[in-house]
Amino acid sequence: MSLEDPDKSATSVEVDALAASEFSLAEGLVYLNHAAVAPWPQRTAHAVAAFARENADVGARHYPRWLQKEQELRSQAAKLLNASGEDIAFIKNTSEGLSIVAYGFPWRSGDNVVVPRDEFPS
Repeated sequence: MSLEDPDKSATSVEVDALAASEFSLAEGLVYLNHAAVAPWPQRTAHAVAAFARENADVGARHYPRWLQKEQELRSQAAKLLNASGEDIAFIKNTSEGLSIVAYGFPWRSGDNVVVPRDEFPS
């Protein structure tokens, strides 16, 4: 899936070029485990700044547009994952997702959860 055409596969050269344009890291730095503190892609930083500016200027005036954008993103994620949009949930982070599963799963006495020893304590 390429960003320009969701039906087209991106080549490794295109992926490398996209990564280089999105992450302006100092030479020699590679982030392999972001653990919630890695640099954001440029488009994310710009989108968050634009949203904050818009919210500061006009509050929730454009709320319907925000909801429309959320639905567009949900549809794109569903297509990428070959899923239904109804199966896509946006959450704050992995810890929140694990909590949703932990509290929503129909656990029974004697059930066990197996996790790696080094698992982040979500």
